[in-house]
Order: sequence, then C-alpha cells, then structure tokens
Amino acid sequence: MTKSQSDEEKVTTPEPNVQLDTTPTLLATSNESKTSTTSNGLHLLDDPSNFPSGLHTKAVLTVIGSFLGLTGALGFVNSAGVIQSYVSEHSLKDEPSTAISWIFSLYNFFAFGGTLVSGPVFDKFGCKGPIMCGGIAMFLGLLATSFCHRVWQFILAYGFLAGIGAAFTFGPFVGVISHWYCTKRAIALGLAYSGGGLGGVIFPLLFRSLFPEIGFGWSIRVGAFLSLFLLAVGWLMVTDRKEEFSDVGNGSVLKEMFHSIDFKIVYRNPLFGVIVGGLLFNGLAFLISMVEIPLYATNRGFSDSDAYLLVVVFNSFSIPGRIVPSIIADKWLGRFNTFCVINCFSLLIFCVIWIPFGHYLPAMYVFSGCFGFSSGSVLSLSASLVASIVKTSDVGKGLGTAFFVLSFGDLVGLPIGSAIATGSHASFDNLVYFLTCCAFIGTVVSFVSRYMYGGFILKRM
Repeated sequence: MTKSQSDEEKVTTPEPNVQLDTTPTLLATSNESKTSTTSNGLHLLDDPSNFPSGLHTKAVLTVIGSFLGLTGALGFVNSAGVIQSYVSEHSLKDEPSTAISWIFSLYNFFAFGGTLVSGPVFDKFGCKGPIMCGGIAMFLGLLATSFCHRVWQFILAYGFLAGIGAAFTFGPFVGVISHWYCTKRAIALGLAYSGGGLGGVIFPLLFRSLFPEIGFGWSIRVGAFLSLFLLAVGWLMVTDRKEEFSDVGNGSVLKEMFHSIDFKIVYRNPLFGVIVGGLLFNGLAFLISMVEIPLYATNRGFSDSDAYLLVVVFNSFSIPGRIVPSIIADKWLGRFNTFCVINCFSLLIFCVIWIPFGHYLPAMYVFSGCFGFSSGSVLSLSASLVASIVKTSDVGKGLGTAFFVLSFGDLVGLPIGSAIATGSHASFDNLVYFLTCCAFIGTVVSFVSRYMYGGFILKRM
C-alpha cells in the first residue's frame, strides 16, 4: 500500500463514536448541551469514562450505605399514615383532622424542601458532614416528639426539627449515588431508594406492635434509636468524590450556599420545569393515598389492624417498585419511556380498582400493593430523571431545587386531603376522585416530558 493510498483511507474512513444524534432535546441549556454525549439512546451531560465500571468496591458500599441510610431517613416518612391515625384517636383526639394533618405536612415540607439547602451543601462539602448533622437533628426531634401532647409541640419537634434533620440525611444519601454511577444510575438509585420502602415496612409493623404495649412515647423513642442506628451505619459506608465534582469557591460558606441555589434552572431548562410539574401531581397522589388509606379503611368499617397492614402492603410492594422498573429503564426501555408506562399503570389501578371496589377489603389490599409498586417506581425514577438532565457537579442543586418545588405539594397535600375527606363515606369517595385526577395529570405530563426529551421517535430514551 502506498503512502497516498494510506492517507486517502485515513480521510475517507469515518471515525467511530462521532455520529451526531439529531434527536430534538431540551435537556439542558445551550452551553451544557454542547458538552453532552449520547449512550444507548440516553443523553448524558457527563463522560461515562469518568465513572468506575463493574463492581467497584466503594461504589457498591455506597449503594448499600445509602440503602441503609434511607431506611432510617424515610422510615418515619413512610409511616406517616400509621402515626397520624394513632395520634388522631389518642394523643390529639380532640383536635380537628385538618390541624393534625399540618404536623405531617410540615414534616414532609421540611424533609424534602430542605434539600434545597442540603443539596448545594452536599455539592460543596460532600456527604459526611450533612448526614452527621442531619442525623443528630432528626434523632433529637424524634425524642422531643415522644413527649408532645399539643399540636404546636408536634409541629416544632416533629414537623420542624425532625423534618430539617431528615432533609440533611435524605438529600446527601440520594445525591452521593450520582458520584459513582452514570449510565446505570437509575438501577443504583432504585436499589438505594428501596431502603425507604423497607423502612415503610419495618416502622409501621414496629409501631403496630408497640403502640398498644408501651404507648406512643416509648414507641417513638424506640423508632428514633433504630433510625439513628441505620443512619450511622449508612454514614460509615458511603463515600463521595467531592474532590472531583465539587466546585469550591473563596466566599463564605453561607454566601456560597445561597449562590449555588438557582431557581433559574426551572425556566432556563423547560424540560426540568415540566418534569417537576408532573412529579408534583404524582407526589400529591402518592402522599395523600399513603396517609389517608388507613383513615379510609377505618371509615369503611375495617379494623385498625387491617388499616395498618394496608400501609405495610403499600410499602412492601414499593420495594420491588423502586428496583424492577429502574432495571427495565437502564437495560431496555429507557427512563422516560418507563416513567410513562408506570404513570399509565397508576391511573389504571385508580380507575379499575379503588373507584369501583374500594369498599371491599381484598380489593384495597390489591390496590395498596399495585399503587405501592407504581409509587416506588415514580420515586426512584424521578431522582434518576432529574439527575440525567443536570451535570453531576450540579446534581445536588438540581435535586434540591426539584424537591423544594415538590415539597409545596407535600405542604398543602395532606390539609387538602383532610379538607375533602371530612368523615362521611361520600367525602372519602370524593377524595378518591381527586386523587384519580392527580394521577391523570401526572400521566399526561409524563408523555409531554418524553416528547420534549426525544420527540415522537419510538426508541429507547
């Protein structure tokens, strides 16, 4: 072969891995999209070569640690229905249901909205410090809750202090996964998120057996120590890569923290705003259902034991719901396609199970299992969706901003549910219709976000 022939082949032979993906996308700002890559139909804002491949020891330990940490951090979140049902009939039996619902609404608001602060703190300082501070605050708040007898006391101890503590544990435990995984991020987040579902099984069963035996105060204290233990073990196991991903400035900590909080992402990145808007209605359907199912059950004449078990079934099925769809998303359908399918499934079970057959206990067990599965899927996929449309160095800020917006749904969701379900059978039926409408809107918006991400092209994305 002559030199000229060799040169000609070098010119005419296409280089591998440089084919442009012309699929329309609004996944980032124009500057960010210039640096994005495409892998198996997924638009990526980070180079996958910067992440370890295979069973990297620190990466695997981080997933296990996040799983245990989220079991402790979200155990009380997923036990809200059991706790609210008990205090409504005992500690706060003379208080209106709307006032009681504000306790748990404020807890969820601070637990998820507080990630607006804990997210940027994690981006800058890593996960160890925030988790330690949050774990201590959450533990102290739960201990104080065990001594409460008035609504305002519950709001300060449980709603505010324990809620803020939960934010500084939940946010970093979720965000640190993105330091180790890129293309398999949905699976890793799903595995970690399943810890919250496990907590939603352990803690309600614990309270179901302890409330009649040792009362509310000691039951909450036992739960607080168990939560602290799980948080501590998780804290020991997780490892971040803050030296590689953090962008440390020269200003004060407070100044840098507030500078890193940027609501412009909502309108600068339209896809981000649409996804969060849809998740807002998904969250309303999930939160109100999880808390109101025990009250709905007792209103229909089912026993307290059956009402508690409905919550256990709900959270039990959320565990595979947080894992299986994430695997399907990363291996076959893609995150956006899987998200659309799960939303359709959620709407279907409202329409064919709860609305027509909600007055039958077996049907409610079926609904709790099915909706627990789909709700767990939405929770785990939502984190991977948000993480996939922001850069890894900004994942804490992106998740923090998203969860802060969603926390307003948590803030008003339970009072809205309590205002609709006033105690009569008809009022609880109206609540079910309202939740079905939320599921319908969430489904429609999921398809809109999928179109904005990849158009009408039928492919993995």
